[in-house]
Order: sequence, then C-alpha cells, then structure tokens
Amino acid sequence: FFFFLYYLKIKDENIFNFFCDRLSEVYPMHDIDRELCYQYFKYFELPKNTLYEKQGEIPQYQNYILSGFMRKFYTDTDGNEITVEINSEPRFIASYMSLMERKPATESLQTITDCKILRIKRDDMDIVFEKGVSVKQYTIQLFQNIIEEKNKKAVELATLTAEERYLKLLKETPQLLQNVPIQYIASLLGMKPESLSRIRKRLNK
Repeated sequence: FFFFLYYLKIKDENIFNFFCDRLSEVYPMHDIDRELCYQYFKYFELPKNTLYEKQGEIPQYQNYILSGFMRKFYTDTDGNEITVEINSEPRFIASYMSLMERKPATESLQTITDCKILRIKRDDMDIVFEKGVSVKQYTIQLFQNIIEEKNKKAVELATLTAEERYLKLLKETPQLLQNVPIQYIASLLGMKPESLSRIRKRLNK
C-alpha cells in the first residue's frame, strides 16, 4: 500500500512552540527537553485515507497530530474494521504498548482527513528519555491518561444506551460529525451505521 509522505523541516517555530506548550499543560517541560524534542521530532504531512501503520507490524513512531483527524482500528477475524479511537489535533496517537515493547501492533492507524503531524522514531525516544528531564515523566502521565480513557469507554459501552453514547459524543466532540464518515463514528460507538442513522433521524425530528 503506497502513499505520499511529505517531510519538511520545522521552519516555523510557532509550530514547535505550540507543541511544547501543549505538552507543558500536562507536565512542566524543562528547557533541555524542548531542545531534544526540537532535534528529534520531525514534521510530516499525510494525505487523507493514508494507511499509516498496519496491524501486525511493529510500530516505529510516536505521532502527534497538529491538524486533521486520524483513527485507530483493528480488523477482526471476519474482516470487519472496528474503530477504537478517533483522534484530532492536538493529540498523540500510536499503538502505545506495541510501540514501547517493540511488538507487532494490534491496531492500524489511518488518516481520515489530510493531517499534519510531528513524529519521533522509537529509537530516538530512548535517547530523549535518557538525556531529558521531564519527557519521560510526561510519557508516564500520558499512558496513565490513556488507561483511564479506555476504562471510561468500557464503562460507557456497558452502561449507556446507544443514543446516550451518541449524545455524549455530540456534546464532547461535535467536530467529529463534520469531519468523520458515519461508519467510523458508528463503529467507535459500538453500533452499526444504520442504527446510528436511525438515532440521528429520530433526534432531528
């Protein structure tokens, strides 16, 4: 599966400063960490519908979405694509456990829209962790947040009705409805596209 991948040097310091400022909101960022991130994170542009990482392959990068929408999904034994995350800027996205343990990914990553990202190689992450002051602590906090989000989603799937899950998504991330195909949203909410269409039609009466 071929795609075009555009690499550009980070000439606009505003992009880099935006990235570091957002990280600092989660965990205070030391000057040396800013320097290391500037050295090892690279800027890329990805066209829409790019299959960026594949299930079953060892992921090579930690990715940060600057703009656009990406999804994480897996293909089940019947060949169905199950969307487990839809992420938009500004946010990290990766098959985290597979990335850190250098094991084949259990999910694929795909762009939904044109995306601009920063990414760092897995090997370079070790260098940043070793030389930096706060990036490793940030990553630990990031993993904790991811675990909490997964637990929260599992509870919602078990306790909320399909309509309640849709209304919650509509309230918290309304931008998804303008940018993401309905089949991906339905899969994320644990329902069929036709079921979501009926819910939307009923609510719009």
